[in-house]
Amino acid sequence: MVKIDPDWTAPLTGHGWRDDDVMLAVAWLKSFVPRVEMERRLDAAKAFLIAAREKVREGCETQVTLYDPSDAAAWYILQAETFATDRLFWTPEGAMRVVPFFTRIGKELALLLSVKNAEDRAARIMLSDRRQPDSGIYELLVALAYRRGGWHRVEFVPETPGYGRTPDLNVYRPGSRWAIECKRLMPSPYAAREKLLGNKLAEPIHAISLEAGESIVVDIRYKVELAEVSTEYLVGHVRSAIQRQSLTPWDDEIATGSVRPVNWQLARKILSKDYVYFGSTRMIELLAGRVDHDADHSMAAKWRPWTKRPEYADAVYHASVVSWWSQSRPAMLQKGRHFRRTLADAEGQLPLDRPSAIHVGIETYAGSRVDFMRHLYNRMEARFFEPRNSRLRWVYGNYFVPEATTRRNESWAITETMVPYKIGSHRTRWPLPDHMLVSPEGHGRQGMHWEPGFD
Repeated sequence: MVKIDPDWTAPLTGHGWRDDDVMLAVAWLKSFVPRVEMERRLDAAKAFLIAAREKVREGCETQVTLYDPSDAAAWYILQAETFATDRLFWTPEGAMRVVPFFTRIGKELALLLSVKNAEDRAARIMLSDRRQPDSGIYELLVALAYRRGGWHRVEFVPETPGYGRTPDLNVYRPGSRWAIECKRLMPSPYAAREKLLGNKLAEPIHAISLEAGESIVVDIRYKVELAEVSTEYLVGHVRSAIQRQSLTPWDDEIATGSVRPVNWQLARKILSKDYVYFGSTRMIELLAGRVDHDADHSMAAKWRPWTKRPEYADAVYHASVVSWWSQSRPAMLQKGRHFRRTLADAEGQLPLDRPSAIHVGIETYAGSRVDFMRHLYNRMEARFFEPRNSRLRWVYGNYFVPEATTRRNESWAITETMVPYKIGSHRTRWPLPDHMLVSPEGHGRQGMHWEPGFD
């Protein structure tokens, strides 16, 4: 792992750039919504974000929802558009989940328009699927990959009520035709519950820190499932560390952990000459001295907003950061367990008259250890999966790790890993070898992001 020096300051000039690739994707997707309606939806997304930022400033906590889940599509458009132009409503956590995908769509929009029915799929993203636009965006990226990969004809299959389930795509080239199904695998219900539990365990620590007048950083690696951890467990260890002024780590059957002071020397040095978005990974890095992107984080602070952009901090007076890792083996297995159910559901969309493949898009923040375990589990499930109503031959796992980066001159980053999983025993060649959906093909590093030393 390359060590990143956190002691740097963002330039105060040169912010007038425009990202035309992202804007092209934005303009195309907005074109499927009447202009007045699109403006109304964007105004609502801006108002929701402004209200959320006000909650952050009033309550000091960063665990707030930044957009209305009933119109995630408008939030995506807002984040892409503001990133590409004025940055007025830009958020690191929003841009990292949107901009990489819109960049690829914008760069290859001409090629995407050669895919039959692509416009219908885009319209669905913006209209009927506005709550869950991720699946449609992923389908567009898969269709693009087949066109790049030499398939002469790629077409989305229209959904016709009353005619049964159908695949997302049919792809053709001389002497070969395949059916393709796409599934965007969102975090499992277990992972969502675990994140809520981690935040709940961290919440009392912020109150203890403020009450004691001690700005602290807590690092904790749980050895058991978080549902088994008492609310008082972390409170007891942190309170004891503060009272004893002890930096000695603890290690027991539940977790290993440590408490240390906030790195005020670094934070105040940077804030004396720069403004930092309060809810960002960069702020955590300054307070903690480093940031591990495999961890989950909870942060609270007393801080002064910048007058020009109040979501940025001008100064921080008191802060507490809790970073945690879930490292129990049962938790790792639980987070990867819904892959087989996804395969079974996707296989039901496929026909029997041609070979087929399933693409599974997996957005993950779980860390390399969890992703490695997930990969092993997925490979085993694919190997022993028995198709019932199709000629399923390959499953592609497209793993995306978006990152609110803390590197100099970066506002977002994404790590992409593609793994082919063979279904059963056969000699059918994979239809789309060595492809990437977001990253420039031929320029990535060899290997998987969960392998030791990959960075």
